[in-house]
Amino acid sequence: MRRIGRILSIVLVVLLVLILITPLAGWLYLRRSLPQTSGAVRLTGLGGPVEVIRDRAGIPYIYAQSDRDAIFALGYVHAQDRLWQMEMQRRIGAGRLSEVLGESTVKTDQFLRTLGVYRAAEASWPYLSPEVQVALQAYADGVNAFLTERRPLPPEFVILGFKPEPWRPADSLVWAKMMSWNLGETYGEDLLEAQVIAALGPERAGQLLPAYPANAPVILPKDALAGADELLEIRQNLQEQFGLGGEHVGSNNWVVAGTRTASGKPLLANDPHLGAQIPSIWYLAGIHGDRLNAVGSTLPGLPAVVIGHNAQIAWGVTNLGPDVQDVFVERINPTNPSQYEVNGKWVDVQVVAEEIKVKGKKEPIHWAARATRHGPLISDVTSYRGQALALRWPALDPDDTTMTAFLGVNYATNWNDFTAALRFYVGPSQNFVFADTAGNIGYYGPGRIPIRAKGDGSLPAPGWNDDYAWTRWIPFEQLPHAYNPKDGYIVTANNRVTPDNYPYFISKRWAPPYRSQRITELLTAKTSLTPDDFGRIQADQRSAQAQELLPFLLSVQTKTPEQTRALTLLRAWDGTIAPESAAAAIYEAWYAQLTNALLSDDLGSDLDKLTTRQNPIFLARALLGSDGAWCDDVLTPDRENCQATARKALDDALKDLKKRMGGDMAKWQWGKIHAMQFPHNPFSQVAPLKQLFHRSVVVGGDGFTVSPAPFKLTAPYDAQHLPSYREIIDLADLNNSRFMHTTGQSGHFLSPHYADLLEHWRKVEYTPMYWERAQVAANAEGTLTLAPR
Repeated sequence: MRRIGRILSIVLVVLLVLILITPLAGWLYLRRSLPQTSGAVRLTGLGGPVEVIRDRAGIPYIYAQSDRDAIFALGYVHAQDRLWQMEMQRRIGAGRLSEVLGESTVKTDQFLRTLGVYRAAEASWPYLSPEVQVALQAYADGVNAFLTERRPLPPEFVILGFKPEPWRPADSLVWAKMMSWNLGETYGEDLLEAQVIAALGPERAGQLLPAYPANAPVILPKDALAGADELLEIRQNLQEQFGLGGEHVGSNNWVVAGTRTASGKPLLANDPHLGAQIPSIWYLAGIHGDRLNAVGSTLPGLPAVVIGHNAQIAWGVTNLGPDVQDVFVERINPTNPSQYEVNGKWVDVQVVAEEIKVKGKKEPIHWAARATRHGPLISDVTSYRGQALALRWPALDPDDTTMTAFLGVNYATNWNDFTAALRFYVGPSQNFVFADTAGNIGYYGPGRIPIRAKGDGSLPAPGWNDDYAWTRWIPFEQLPHAYNPKDGYIVTANNRVTPDNYPYFISKRWAPPYRSQRITELLTAKTSLTPDDFGRIQADQRSAQAQELLPFLLSVQTKTPEQTRALTLLRAWDGTIAPESAAAAIYEAWYAQLTNALLSDDLGSDLDKLTTRQNPIFLARALLGSDGAWCDDVLTPDRENCQATARKALDDALKDLKKRMGGDMAKWQWGKIHAMQFPHNPFSQVAPLKQLFHRSVVVGGDGFTVSPAPFKLTAPYDAQHLPSYREIIDLADLNNSRFMHTTGQSGHFLSPHYADLLEHWRKVEYTPMYWERAQVAANAEGTLTLAPR
């Protein structure tokens, strides 16, 4: 017995030692996968030595003797800090998620294989200039140089148990196309609009969806809406799980001429609004080669500065938002499903055989990706087998030269160079603002925007003839643009771009004007603007939308002490959606309840599905400028007025806030219920791992403030879209420029730069956008020399 006791004691001691040692060993192993940021490494493929100086925020500034080596080094440092992110990006684009994530992503893979984005990326290679092909290959060589070092892989690879394949130029091109999807996905809006019309009828839909003609036809029949539901579910999954698209994608940018600045030279600001994630969608870097000298935000996976400046010019982008995705209803031959109708004749459907491998399954899924002359048959992914739906989208065309445009912008030295580069731009259409050191400012909205034979593309259209065909693109010279406007400034915030007399259709779905109005108000309030003024504008959280509806709310006749106390707080409020504000919490909760109060009787169980987008224009019209018809509950015999409906929304809001924050209204704060979530893909969905990878911070703002933090009506009040990057560029002194992104430079959760920028981002603080090498060296955290092997 004593011997058994001694054995058990020894076993227990061994187990305790293993319990203590195993996490320590794992931690030490994962620490070894952090990148080397100082010293020297020898790499195959370099033409000469490269110096990578990282500043105290972990931002690399690359100094090479040739542009090719500089881009090679960018690929190397991207892989050092963001390899897992790059792996997920190319797997999303290629529809290869199920290989590593299992059955849960099969439907997503089927959709992406049908879409054929990776095939389109490969097909675009011959259309790119030799210079761009060299850059893409150099970038791939840099990534692969890192992969061949045989260092421990980032934690995600270890947990999921696989190794990355070599990087290919198509892996870069496919993510450029998926960013086009992220910023230009409109087909879902077309399907939603068809469903709203089916639910309400054309006349009432025309009120809920402003600009829709009440007598316009509806092409998608009701029996096809089941298929639309499934496509919208896939769309929602791409948004929520992978951060692609969504109604809150947008941006701000503005540029001001020297006549309005303290320095006498232009100032330029930009903050693109994208889905929150960790690591950040952006990666800050400076790239200095022979001719290539640029600093700003890059996208891991791509070999260029996307937003930033070089020695002569600066640029920024916001989403222009044209309707460039049309859904066409195809007629499939009832006796031969491999054919479809084109102008009275049957032609063969194009078919590509795809093999989808699934983790844990021995046999792959064999999938037929079908397409018509318009594009992929996206309805094949659904269980609906009625009319087939094809998607037309310029990014799937083989002659997509967008990468040529971006690299050209990096090299541009003046307005002529800049616009010449933008001629190659396909999509996603952006509002490019421009400034140069000579004192000029400008704007261009490039991209392929279709001219249609008929219709505007906002609803599914017949594809069996050419009645709704795309006939050509809006000519580049006639795309929206401006150069040195007399007002001395240009502001874009996804608002309407062109006046009524513009000869071409771009879109009918524009962002509400509140952000652009507020930015213009702040810019024109002062005549000698400085970079610090621009920083205060980027941080602004006073809501022009709240100021528009607040007077109506304050006019509501209260019936309970709680309602009276709430309106007392709101009367002393200036409309700033500050995180510490109780009034802001009350207003936002009331606003969230308004849609339900106005539309639940009309849409019933479809309410959540059809009203995820906040529609302030409709709400303002329903409450302030109509006969009150929308305020009446059609399910009751009485006729309710808008006062009663607003009061009900207020009562529901106060009950909801009480559940969330207790009964003491004075202690309520918007920030207690409104946090920005930074999900990791995929480990925020795995409870034991979420605490290691996921981050969140309290924020102010809403969907209509200059510094936005919108929430979905279907999931109040957490925010998941944000200013993903901020820059302020001073053309009088490039060394005085500044930038910031969301979480940190590293994608490794053990790195000190994983989330070290998060609090700075929340406070709208900046890190220097170093231009001179001496500045970089003086603030260096480490210097890594890359030498040819």
